[in-house]
Amino acid sequence: MMILVIMGKGVLTIARCASFLVLTFSTVPLLRAQNAPTLTERIDQIDTCRGTTTPLTIYTTSTLSGAIGTVLENSSVTLTGIFGTGTVQIKAPQLGWVATNTLISNCGGAPDGGLPVDIDTNPQYCRRLRSVERDGAAYADLQTGLVARNTPNGTFQYVDTSNQTDGPTKAAVVRFSGRVADLQDAGGRRWIRVKYIGMAGSPRVGWVPNGSEGVNRNIAACASGQN
Repeated sequence: MMILVIMGKGVLTIARCASFLVLTFSTVPLLRAQNAPTLTERIDQIDTCRGTTTPLTIYTTSTLSGAIGTVLENSSVTLTGIFGTGTVQIKAPQLGWVATNTLISNCGGAPDGGLPVDIDTNPQYCRRLRSVERDGAAYADLQTGLVARNTPNGTFQYVDTSNQTDGPTKAAVVRFSGRVADLQDAGGRRWIRVKYIGMAGSPRVGWVPNGSEGVNRNIAACASGQN
């Protein structure tokens, strides 16, 4: 008896003919393994904050393709907890992927954020938050200090990896460069970029509201004895 093997498009079948056995089966295309990126979820990193030391591009994919935005230098990002190879997914300032090679654990970015080298010692940079005790009842809204943002009207800064927002406390002394680039209007408010001592006791750089657009209200020159 002759056995004939035939490559066809049908389902595997065995058929008998008058003088031989016919075997037919389908050819199913083989799926090639793709070089898919390896992604890892780290639960301990969900919603944690990381600082940036250089501007970063935000991408749509973990392979860093499809640019959709940017992150400013000396600001911060909030992680989703999903990591790729040399990349990490972020949820703020917008959802996407960034490279991890320049991220640092200090959420506020570089301690001085490109500010003048004598920002801590030169009296000309000294500013203070207004207070009821010194400036009157009109400033009662500043009794709890100010919440700092990573960019003008941007995402909040937090204390380490907690849900506690950070910023200069009541009547705190802050340092302001005086540069036009560190004073901006956004979201109907005027924002000022300052160096302050965070609630964890470390220096940070962030943007705080200084009143409505075009108005300098919350921050005043340091008083005598403050420098």
